[in-house]
Amino acid sequence: TITLIGLLKTARLLRVIRVVRKADRYSETGAAILILLMFAFALIAHWLACIWYAIAIAERPSIPNPKYSWLDKLADEIHRPFNVSVSVSGPSITERYLTALYFTFSSLTTVGFGNVSANTSSEKIFAIVVMWFGALLSASIFGNVTAIIQRIYASTARYHSHKKKIKEFVKFHKIPYYLKCRLLEYFQHTWSYHKGIDMSSVLKSFPESLQAEVSLHLNRNLLKESTAFKMCTPSCLRSLAFKIESAHYPPGDYLVMQGDKLNFLYFISRGSVEVLRNDVVVAILGVGDVFGENFYKYRSVIKSNGNVRALTYCDLNIISKESLLEVLDAYPEFAEDFNNTLEITFNLRGVGTNLFILLQIFLNYPD
Repeated sequence: TITLIGLLKTARLLRVIRVVRKADRYSETGAAILILLMFAFALIAHWLACIWYAIAIAERPSIPNPKYSWLDKLADEIHRPFNVSVSVSGPSITERYLTALYFTFSSLTTVGFGNVSANTSSEKIFAIVVMWFGALLSASIFGNVTAIIQRIYASTARYHSHKKKIKEFVKFHKIPYYLKCRLLEYFQHTWSYHKGIDMSSVLKSFPESLQAEVSLHLNRNLLKESTAFKMCTPSCLRSLAFKIESAHYPPGDYLVMQGDKLNFLYFISRGSVEVLRNDVVVAILGVGDVFGENFYKYRSVIKSNGNVRALTYCDLNIISKESLLEVLDAYPEFAEDFNNTLEITFNLRGVGTNLFILLQIFLNYPD
Protein backbone atom coordinates (compact mmCIF):
# COMPACT_ATOMS: atom_id res chain seq x y z
CA THR A 1 0.00 0.00 0.00
CA ILE A 2 1.00 3.58 -0.59
CA THR A 3 1.61 5.42 2.65
CA LEU A 4 2.52 8.96 3.54
CA ILE A 5 5.92 7.79 4.72
CA GLY A 6 6.49 6.13 1.36
CA LEU A 7 5.60 9.34 -0.47
CA LEU A 8 8.01 11.31 1.69
CA LYS A 9 10.81 9.14 0.32
CA THR A 10 10.25 10.76 -3.06
CA ALA A 11 12.15 13.75 -1.66
CA ARG A 12 15.26 11.74 -2.46
CA LEU A 13 14.58 12.54 -6.11
CA LEU A 14 16.11 15.94 -5.43
CA ARG A 15 19.46 14.18 -5.53
CA VAL A 16 18.93 13.75 -9.26
CA ILE A 17 19.50 17.50 -9.67
CA ARG A 18 22.93 17.11 -8.09
CA VAL A 19 23.73 14.20 -10.42
CA VAL A 20 22.68 16.22 -13.47
CA ARG A 21 24.93 19.11 -12.42
CA LYS A 22 27.91 16.78 -12.08
CA ALA A 23 27.14 15.09 -15.39
CA ASP A 24 27.03 18.51 -17.07
CA ARG A 25 30.81 18.75 -16.62
CA TYR A 26 31.18 15.92 -19.15
CA SER A 27 28.47 17.15 -21.52
CA GLU A 28 31.03 18.04 -24.19
CA THR A 29 31.94 14.37 -24.59
CA GLY A 30 29.65 12.69 -27.10
CA ALA A 31 29.86 9.28 -25.43
CA ALA A 32 29.01 10.81 -22.05
CA ILE A 33 25.94 12.53 -23.49
CA LEU A 34 24.77 9.30 -25.10
CA ILE A 35 25.15 7.33 -21.86
CA LEU A 36 23.43 10.12 -19.90
CA LEU A 37 20.46 10.16 -22.27
CA MET A 38 20.08 6.39 -22.10
CA PHE A 39 20.22 6.53 -18.31
CA ALA A 40 17.65 9.33 -18.21
CA PHE A 41 15.32 7.37 -20.51
CA ALA A 42 15.59 4.24 -18.33
CA LEU A 43 15.04 6.30 -15.15
CA ILE A 44 11.89 7.91 -16.56
CA ALA A 45 10.61 4.49 -17.65
CA HIS A 46 11.22 3.20 -14.10
CA TRP A 47 9.26 6.07 -12.54
CA LEU A 48 6.35 5.59 -14.94
CA ALA A 49 6.36 1.84 -14.23
CA CYS A 50 6.02 2.58 -10.52
CA ILE A 51 3.06 4.89 -11.21
CA TRP A 52 1.50 2.26 -13.50
CA TYR A 53 1.76 -0.33 -10.75
CA ALA A 54 0.49 2.11 -8.09
CA ILE A 55 -2.66 2.79 -10.18
CA ALA A 56 -3.41 -0.95 -10.37
CA ILE A 57 -2.93 -1.44 -6.62
CA ALA A 58 -5.00 1.64 -5.73
CA GLU A 59 -7.91 0.64 -8.00
CA ARG A 60 -8.21 -3.03 -7.07
CA PRO A 61 -10.44 -2.52 -3.97
CA SER A 62 -12.84 -0.16 -5.84
CA ILE A 63 -13.25 -2.14 -9.09
CA PRO A 64 -16.44 -4.27 -9.21
CA ASN A 65 -14.63 -6.87 -11.31
CA PRO A 66 -10.95 -6.84 -10.18
CA LYS A 67 -9.94 -9.16 -13.01
CA TYR A 68 -10.53 -6.26 -15.35
CA SER A 69 -7.12 -4.75 -14.29
CA TRP A 70 -3.85 -5.58 -16.04
CA LEU A 71 -2.45 -6.86 -12.76
CA ASP A 72 -5.20 -9.50 -12.40
CA LYS A 73 -4.84 -10.51 -16.03
CA LEU A 74 -1.14 -11.05 -15.38
CA ALA A 75 -2.01 -13.24 -12.39
CA ASP A 76 -4.33 -15.37 -14.54
CA GLU A 77 -1.74 -15.74 -17.33
CA ILE A 78 0.95 -17.08 -14.99
CA HIS A 79 -1.62 -19.09 -12.98
CA ARG A 80 -0.96 -17.31 -9.73
CA PRO A 81 -4.32 -15.61 -8.94
CA PHE A 82 -4.86 -13.23 -6.07
CA ASN A 83 -6.42 -14.66 -2.90
CA VAL A 84 -7.95 -12.24 -0.39
CA SER A 85 -7.24 -14.60 2.50
CA VAL A 86 -3.55 -14.97 1.54
CA SER A 87 -1.49 -11.79 1.79
CA VAL A 88 1.38 -13.03 -0.42
CA SER A 89 -0.77 -14.34 -3.27
CA GLY A 90 -0.57 -13.23 -6.87
CA PRO A 91 2.49 -12.50 -9.04
CA SER A 92 5.77 -11.85 -7.32
CA ILE A 93 7.15 -8.33 -6.93
CA THR A 94 9.73 -9.08 -9.63
CA GLU A 95 7.07 -10.21 -12.11
CA ARG A 96 4.90 -7.18 -11.38
CA TYR A 97 7.80 -4.76 -11.78
CA LEU A 98 9.09 -6.32 -15.00
CA THR A 99 5.60 -6.33 -16.52
CA ALA A 100 5.03 -2.68 -15.55
CA LEU A 101 8.47 -1.72 -16.90
CA TYR A 102 7.77 -3.65 -20.11
CA PHE A 103 4.54 -1.67 -20.59
CA THR A 104 6.19 1.70 -20.06
CA PHE A 105 9.15 0.91 -22.37
CA SER A 106 6.85 -0.34 -25.13
CA SER A 107 4.55 2.67 -24.72
CA LEU A 108 7.42 5.19 -24.70
CA THR A 109 9.16 3.78 -27.77
CA THR A 110 6.11 2.59 -29.76
CA VAL A 111 2.35 2.38 -29.16
CA GLY A 112 2.62 -0.86 -27.23
CA PHE A 113 2.02 -4.45 -28.31
CA GLY A 114 -1.32 -5.09 -26.61
CA ASN A 115 -0.22 -8.01 -24.45
CA VAL A 116 -0.17 -5.62 -21.47
CA SER A 117 -2.97 -3.14 -22.04
CA ALA A 118 -4.87 -0.40 -20.23
CA ASN A 119 -8.40 -1.50 -19.27
CA THR A 120 -9.74 0.82 -16.57
CA SER A 121 -10.37 4.51 -17.15
CA SER A 122 -7.45 5.52 -14.96
CA GLU A 123 -5.13 3.13 -16.80
CA LYS A 124 -6.29 4.44 -20.19
CA ILE A 125 -5.71 8.05 -19.17
CA PHE A 126 -2.25 7.19 -17.90
CA ALA A 127 -1.46 5.20 -21.07
CA ILE A 128 -2.47 8.19 -23.23
CA VAL A 129 -0.18 10.48 -21.22
CA VAL A 130 2.72 7.98 -21.45
CA MET A 131 2.35 7.61 -25.24
CA TRP A 132 2.14 11.37 -25.71
CA PHE A 133 5.16 11.91 -23.47
CA GLY A 134 6.99 9.04 -25.20
CA ALA A 135 6.61 10.71 -28.59
CA LEU A 136 8.30 13.86 -27.28
CA LEU A 137 10.94 11.93 -25.36
CA SER A 138 11.87 9.71 -28.29
CA ALA A 139 12.17 12.72 -30.58
CA SER A 140 14.41 14.59 -28.15
CA ILE A 141 16.65 11.64 -27.21
CA PHE A 142 16.82 9.22 -30.12
CA GLY A 143 16.49 12.02 -32.64
CA ASN A 144 19.86 13.35 -31.46
CA VAL A 145 21.70 10.03 -31.54
CA THR A 146 22.98 10.68 -35.08
CA ALA A 147 24.31 14.09 -34.10
CA ILE A 148 25.93 12.63 -30.99
CA ILE A 149 27.64 9.86 -32.96
CA GLN A 150 28.87 12.42 -35.50
CA ARG A 151 30.32 14.45 -32.64
CA ILE A 152 32.11 11.36 -31.30
CA TYR A 153 33.77 10.79 -34.69
CA ALA A 154 34.26 14.49 -35.47
CA SER A 155 38.04 14.20 -35.10
CA THR A 156 38.17 11.24 -37.47
CA ALA A 157 36.03 13.13 -39.99
CA ARG A 158 38.38 16.14 -39.83
CA TYR A 159 41.36 13.86 -40.33
CA HIS A 160 39.95 12.24 -43.48
CA SER A 161 38.76 15.61 -44.80
CA HIS A 162 42.23 17.17 -44.39
CA LYS A 163 43.90 14.10 -45.87
CA LYS A 164 41.56 14.25 -48.86
CA LYS A 165 42.50 17.90 -49.44
CA ILE A 166 46.19 16.98 -49.45
CA LYS A 167 45.61 14.22 -52.01
CA GLU A 168 43.59 16.59 -54.21
CA PHE A 169 46.37 19.19 -53.95
CA VAL A 170 48.99 16.59 -54.91
CA LYS A 171 46.89 15.41 -57.85
CA PHE A 172 46.11 18.91 -59.13
CA HIS A 173 49.73 20.12 -58.99
CA LYS A 174 51.19 16.76 -60.10
CA ILE A 175 53.48 16.53 -57.09
CA PRO A 176 56.11 13.75 -57.46
CA TYR A 177 55.40 10.49 -55.63
CA TYR A 178 58.26 10.84 -53.14
CA LEU A 179 57.10 14.33 -52.15
CA LYS A 180 53.54 13.05 -51.85
CA CYS A 181 54.72 10.36 -49.41
CA ARG A 182 56.60 12.94 -47.36
CA LEU A 183 53.58 15.25 -47.23
CA LEU A 184 51.27 12.47 -46.05
CA GLU A 185 53.84 11.16 -43.58
CA TYR A 186 54.32 14.61 -42.05
CA PHE A 187 50.57 15.17 -41.88
CA GLN A 188 49.97 11.84 -40.11
CA HIS A 189 52.81 12.48 -37.70
CA THR A 190 51.69 15.98 -36.72
CA TRP A 191 48.06 14.90 -36.49
CA SER A 192 48.98 12.26 -33.91
CA TYR A 193 50.19 15.14 -31.69
CA HIS A 194 47.56 17.86 -31.99
CA LYS A 195 44.58 16.13 -33.69
CA GLY A 196 44.24 19.02 -36.11
CA ILE A 197 43.90 21.62 -33.33
CA ASP A 198 45.70 24.90 -33.94
CA MET A 199 46.90 25.90 -30.48
CA SER A 200 47.70 29.46 -31.50
CA SER A 201 44.15 30.11 -32.70
CA VAL A 202 42.73 28.48 -29.55
CA LEU A 203 44.88 30.63 -27.24
CA LYS A 204 43.98 33.86 -29.04
CA SER A 205 40.44 33.62 -27.70
CA PHE A 206 41.73 33.97 -24.11
CA PRO A 207 43.21 36.98 -22.27
CA GLU A 208 46.96 37.42 -22.28
CA SER A 209 47.28 36.40 -18.64
CA LEU A 210 45.81 32.98 -19.39
CA GLN A 211 47.83 32.71 -22.59
CA ALA A 212 50.98 33.31 -20.60
CA GLU A 213 50.09 30.64 -18.04
CA VAL A 214 49.37 28.09 -20.78
CA SER A 215 52.56 28.99 -22.66
CA LEU A 216 54.59 28.56 -19.48
CA HIS A 217 53.01 25.15 -18.94
CA LEU A 218 53.64 23.99 -22.50
CA ASN A 219 57.31 25.05 -22.39
CA ARG A 220 57.96 24.25 -18.71
CA ASN A 221 60.53 21.50 -19.40
CA LEU A 222 62.67 23.68 -21.63
CA LEU A 223 62.54 26.71 -19.33
CA LYS A 224 63.43 24.63 -16.26
CA GLU A 225 66.15 22.40 -17.74
CA SER A 226 68.04 24.78 -20.03
CA THR A 227 70.93 26.55 -18.28
CA ALA A 228 70.36 29.63 -20.43
CA PHE A 229 67.09 30.41 -18.64
CA LYS A 230 68.14 29.71 -15.05
CA MET A 231 68.54 33.40 -14.14
CA CYS A 232 65.37 34.46 -15.92
CA THR A 233 62.85 36.49 -13.90
CA PRO A 234 59.17 35.44 -13.85
CA SER A 235 58.14 38.30 -16.14
CA CYS A 236 60.95 37.48 -18.54
CA LEU A 237 59.93 33.79 -18.54
CA ARG A 238 56.40 34.79 -19.49
CA SER A 239 57.71 36.84 -22.40
CA LEU A 240 59.95 34.00 -23.56
CA ALA A 241 57.17 31.45 -23.28
CA PHE A 242 55.08 33.53 -25.69
CA LYS A 243 57.89 33.46 -28.27
CA ILE A 244 58.79 29.76 -28.14
CA GLU A 245 57.22 27.58 -30.82
CA SER A 246 57.02 23.82 -31.32
CA ALA A 247 58.08 22.06 -34.50
CA HIS A 248 57.81 18.43 -35.63
CA TYR A 249 59.95 16.75 -38.29
CA PRO A 250 59.81 13.23 -39.76
CA PRO A 251 62.97 11.25 -40.58
CA GLY A 252 64.84 12.55 -43.60
CA ASP A 253 63.52 16.10 -43.43
CA TYR A 254 66.04 18.95 -43.57
CA LEU A 255 65.68 21.45 -40.75
CA VAL A 256 68.45 23.72 -42.05
CA MET A 257 70.26 23.74 -45.39
CA GLN A 258 73.89 24.77 -45.82
CA GLY A 259 74.08 28.44 -46.80
CA ASP A 260 70.63 29.26 -45.39
CA LYS A 261 70.20 32.33 -43.25
CA LEU A 262 70.00 31.33 -39.59
CA ASN A 263 66.73 32.66 -38.21
CA PHE A 264 66.10 30.26 -35.32
CA LEU A 265 67.70 28.79 -32.23
CA TYR A 266 66.79 25.09 -31.90
CA PHE A 267 66.31 23.03 -28.71
CA ILE A 268 65.81 19.28 -29.25
CA SER A 269 63.16 17.82 -26.93
CA ARG A 270 62.70 14.46 -28.68
CA GLY A 271 64.50 12.49 -31.37
CA SER A 272 67.89 13.02 -32.99
CA VAL A 273 69.36 14.94 -35.93
CA GLU A 274 72.60 14.78 -37.90
CA VAL A 275 74.73 17.65 -39.15
CA LEU A 276 76.36 17.19 -42.55
CA ARG A 277 79.07 19.08 -44.42
CA ASN A 278 79.67 18.12 -48.00
CA ASP A 279 77.62 14.94 -47.43
CA VAL A 280 79.84 13.97 -44.48
CA VAL A 281 78.26 13.54 -41.05
CA VAL A 282 80.12 15.78 -38.62
CA ALA A 283 77.75 15.63 -35.63
CA ILE A 284 74.78 13.75 -34.26
CA LEU A 285 72.61 15.63 -31.79
CA GLY A 286 69.94 14.28 -29.43
CA VAL A 287 67.59 15.24 -26.63
CA GLY A 288 68.76 18.30 -24.69
CA ASP A 289 71.16 19.50 -27.40
CA VAL A 290 71.03 23.02 -28.82
CA PHE A 291 72.10 24.14 -32.27
CA GLY A 292 72.02 27.42 -34.13
CA GLU A 293 73.85 30.54 -33.02
CA ASN A 294 74.03 33.00 -30.14
CA PHE A 295 72.12 35.85 -31.77
CA TYR A 296 72.82 38.19 -28.88
CA LYS A 297 76.54 38.02 -29.58
CA TYR A 298 76.26 37.94 -33.39
CA ARG A 299 73.39 40.16 -34.53
CA SER A 300 74.47 40.41 -38.17
CA VAL A 301 73.24 38.05 -40.89
CA ILE A 302 74.58 34.55 -40.24
CA LYS A 303 74.50 31.67 -42.72
CA SER A 304 74.55 28.00 -41.86
CA ASN A 305 77.81 26.09 -42.29
CA GLY A 306 76.07 22.73 -42.76
CA ASN A 307 72.88 20.76 -43.37
CA VAL A 308 70.79 19.56 -40.42
CA ARG A 309 68.66 16.49 -41.16
CA ALA A 310 66.27 14.57 -38.91
CA LEU A 311 67.32 10.98 -38.19
CA THR A 312 64.12 10.08 -36.34
CA TYR A 313 60.80 11.74 -35.61
CA CYS A 314 61.87 14.94 -33.88
CA ASP A 315 60.17 17.46 -31.64
CA LEU A 316 61.94 20.77 -31.24
CA ASN A 317 61.37 24.01 -29.39
CA ILE A 318 62.43 26.91 -31.55
CA ILE A 319 62.67 30.65 -31.02
CA SER A 320 63.25 33.11 -33.83
CA LYS A 321 66.14 35.55 -33.89
CA GLU A 322 63.82 38.58 -33.90
CA SER A 323 61.73 37.27 -30.98
CA LEU A 324 64.78 36.37 -28.90
CA LEU A 325 66.46 39.74 -29.45
CA GLU A 326 63.19 41.49 -28.62
CA VAL A 327 63.05 39.78 -25.23
CA LEU A 328 66.77 40.29 -24.54
CA ASP A 329 66.55 43.99 -25.36
CA ALA A 330 63.52 44.32 -23.08
CA TYR A 331 65.36 42.62 -20.19
CA PRO A 332 69.02 43.76 -20.40
CA GLU A 333 69.78 42.37 -16.92
CA PHE A 334 68.93 38.90 -18.23
CA ALA A 335 70.68 39.36 -21.58
CA GLU A 336 74.21 39.15 -20.12
CA ASP A 337 73.38 36.02 -18.11
CA PHE A 338 71.87 34.46 -21.23
CA ASN A 339 74.97 35.29 -23.27
CA ASN A 340 77.26 33.73 -20.64
CA THR A 341 75.23 30.60 -19.84
CA LEU A 342 73.87 29.62 -23.27
CA GLU A 343 75.55 26.33 -24.22
CA ILE A 344 75.22 25.66 -27.95
CA THR A 345 76.04 22.02 -28.67
CA PHE A 346 76.69 22.66 -32.34
CA ASN A 347 77.37 26.11 -33.73
CA LEU A 348 76.03 26.53 -37.27
CA ARG A 349 77.85 29.81 -37.79
CA GLY A 350 79.96 29.59 -40.93
CA VAL A 351 83.21 30.66 -39.25
CA GLY A 352 85.51 28.37 -37.26
CA THR A 353 85.35 24.82 -36.03
CA ASN A 354 84.93 23.72 -32.44
CA LEU A 355 86.23 20.75 -30.50
CA PHE A 356 82.89 18.95 -30.78
CA ILE A 357 83.16 18.84 -34.58
CA LEU A 358 86.74 17.58 -34.46
CA LEU A 359 85.68 14.81 -32.08
CA GLN A 360 82.84 13.76 -34.40
CA ILE A 361 85.18 13.69 -37.40
CA PHE A 362 87.67 11.58 -35.42
CA LEU A 363 84.93 9.09 -34.47
CA ASN A 364 83.77 8.82 -38.09
CA TYR A 365 87.31 8.53 -39.50
CA PRO A 366 89.47 6.84 -36.84
CA ASP A 367 92.31 6.25 -39.29
